[in-house]
Amino acid sequence: MAAIIALIVAGLVYFVLSQQAGTPEVAEPENITVIVAARDIAAYETITADALSTSEMNTQAAPAGVITDPQSAIGLVAQMPISAGTAITSAHVGPRTAAQGLTFIIPQGMRAVTVALDPISGVGGFVYPGDRVDVLTTFQQGEVAITKTILQNVEVLAMNEQTTRPAAQTGQPSDQPSGQATEAPAVEQVRSATLAVSPDQAQSLLLSAFKGAVHLALRPREDESMISLTGQSDWALMGMEPPSNGEDEEAAPETPPMMYPGWGAPGMQQPPAAQPAPAPSAQPAPAPREEEPRTIEVIRGTERELVPAD
Repeated sequence: MAAIIALIVAGLVYFVLSQQAGTPEVAEPENITVIVAARDIAAYETITADALSTSEMNTQAAPAGVITDPQSAIGLVAQMPISAGTAITSAHVGPRTAAQGLTFIIPQGMRAVTVALDPISGVGGFVYPGDRVDVLTTFQQGEVAITKTILQNVEVLAMNEQTTRPAAQTGQPSDQPSGQATEAPAVEQVRSATLAVSPDQAQSLLLSAFKGAVHLALRPREDESMISLTGQSDWALMGMEPPSNGEDEEAAPETPPMMYPGWGAPGMQQPPAAQPAPAPSAQPAPAPREEEPRTIEVIRGTERELVPAD
């Protein structure tokens, strides 16, 4: 009898508890507003507001990572072609980095120009993408060598083919004594640097590379100061004056005299003409000689011709 009563009590308790729990309600699916492509978007195209639209989509049908705020997509770059009406997800777009090409990291209004370097002119390989440098050029002007700073605070976009800074070397070898600097990692051979310059600066940079040697001067981080500098010559560096080719320049005419047939030397005083000897009173004076016609020498290539000046 005790066992039967216990079973009845257990059944009643189970029935009461199940009634209290009740049947769980099935949640109805909700709709959310998602961002879709308003038109076909090409790969590597920068997403603009006119390329986006909105659409209502069931939460269960929405793809993973779907974008619901248009500001989260504007300004990013399409990583693949996106057809019109496709819900845009975080996998469709990405930030503007050199992974899509160097053109995506050139500042607005600037140009990317590459110059050849070597380990010395490239600061020993310690210049990395993202650093800022000054550009100096050295060239020969006649007998004088001149070094001039032509650009200041220029951003480095790439060194060789590297467009990102190398990963920071952290940690310390176990056999390295504490307090001593670790050995720097091997630096890739410097061959070229790609700089972000304005169109006008691009002309100066390329002309300097053509006329002479180009060197980089690495700037401290966050130093954007601009300094007025004059060029330095080898004679001024030694504290000497460059040699003068004409010590009697004051006596010399401004334009070197050029002698042509029938022409006098410009700027030079002509000697007085010789006076004829006085003729004997009994003899008439000789008739004056006719003046030779003035001529001009005309040079046509390798041919020369004398023509009358009148």
